[in-house]
Amino acid sequence: MPRTNIDISRKDIAWSYTAKFFSLATSLIIMPFVLHMLSPEEVGMNYLMATVSSIVMLIDFGFGPQFGRNFSYVSSGAQTLLKEGVEHNESGEVNYRLLAVLLKTARKVYSRLSLAALAIMLTAGTAYIYFVTDGFVTVSGSLWIWLIYSVSVFFNFYYSYYTTLLTGSGMIAESSKATILTRVVQIVLNVTMLYMGMGLFSVVIANLLAPFVQRFYCYKVYFTPELKAKTAFEITKEEISETFRTIWYNARRMGINLVGSYAINKLGLFLVGLFLPLAVSGSFGLLIQLSTIISGVAVILANSYMPVFSNYRVTGQTEELKGLFSFSMLVYWVIVIAGTLAVVFLGEPALSLIHSKTHLPAASLCAVYLIIVALEGNHGLFATLITTKNQVPFVEAGLISGGVIALLTFLSLKFTSLGLWGVVLVQGIVQLCYNNWYWPRWVLKDLDVSLPRFVQYGFNHLKTLKNGKGH
Repeated sequence: MPRTNIDISRKDIAWSYTAKFFSLATSLIIMPFVLHMLSPEEVGMNYLMATVSSIVMLIDFGFGPQFGRNFSYVSSGAQTLLKEGVEHNESGEVNYRLLAVLLKTARKVYSRLSLAALAIMLTAGTAYIYFVTDGFVTVSGSLWIWLIYSVSVFFNFYYSYYTTLLTGSGMIAESSKATILTRVVQIVLNVTMLYMGMGLFSVVIANLLAPFVQRFYCYKVYFTPELKAKTAFEITKEEISETFRTIWYNARRMGINLVGSYAINKLGLFLVGLFLPLAVSGSFGLLIQLSTIISGVAVILANSYMPVFSNYRVTGQTEELKGLFSFSMLVYWVIVIAGTLAVVFLGEPALSLIHSKTHLPAASLCAVYLIIVALEGNHGLFATLITTKNQVPFVEAGLISGGVIALLTFLSLKFTSLGLWGVVLVQGIVQLCYNNWYWPRWVLKDLDVSLPRFVQYGFNHLKTLKNGKGH
């Protein structure tokens, strides 16, 4: 069997799940303190700032996953980076000059992207916050709060490539530990400063300091003295430019797809807020948050193995790829089915138990929406596997679907009385027409395996795990 440089152990997976838990739990832990200690205006400004930053973050434009895949290729022994496809190399020998060029390129790209993000935050973002706070009057200190938050977005954006570097290199446990440490520090800072009476400054200052913790830990574990010595090359501008052009070829396609994905998954709630009562928006927002948590947990295993899938592409280990990916998909479906049943049958009783003033939509709508989200996540993972071949064939489909969903959702809310049912059904029907089935079929055809045989690969892999073998 070819020697590989990326190996994801069960310990890595355990750390990955723990890190995901902390990522999901951070907002849930901080939320009660924020709601208890901040005024409604401060809470509103907090959500609006987060909304602005999420839009600005779209300028990442697919560079994150593209850099991650290429870090995986180099760590697996690729000697050159290709615009499409991967170079097969069974030796597994790392080209450290190529790694050094890729690192330099990532730093340069993210320094410029983060500066662009800061510029947008300080111009268009400032105008928006000025408008919603009635000239920085509604919330005390809102101008300084916004300025600190803008700077925090800059540093969060700039240092984000460190996480990509670690995960792409197969250092899942180390990346997860960095996430956990960062979230813990963020929680402690937030709660401490809130109790000190610092108001919304608590949230933005914690958000500003947290990325430095992540950067320090990631740098320490990755850039060992040995690696620094092996990558101590004088890199030319031409090498960086050539690598950037290679990365940009598919990054731009991923970026366009992200815009389509944003329209598919996020625009619905925005339009609901324009046409339906605020209480309905809150109810639908709660359902979306729960579905996000379920999906977030369900995709952990598959996402943790993405560097290994890229590694298998380089080394030509197709059988191993089939077994591990199939097993990841089986785990995905078990989790989304369990999560759907929990929300439908236990969601409302749980809300009543904590005396929540916000309730979920009707159980039937919850069930249909969660099934739609499950199918979305399913074809999303199959599509992500396609990118491990350094191909991004789904851009046009994602963009067209996003546009159609946005248009039909608007028309449904404006001209029909379907309400939330119209929003949910539009997304489900449009995706069922193409994306839900086409990309899984594309992958199965590429792997030369039928659906029943693909499922069998997953169960066979499970047996190897029970015997103490495999990942």
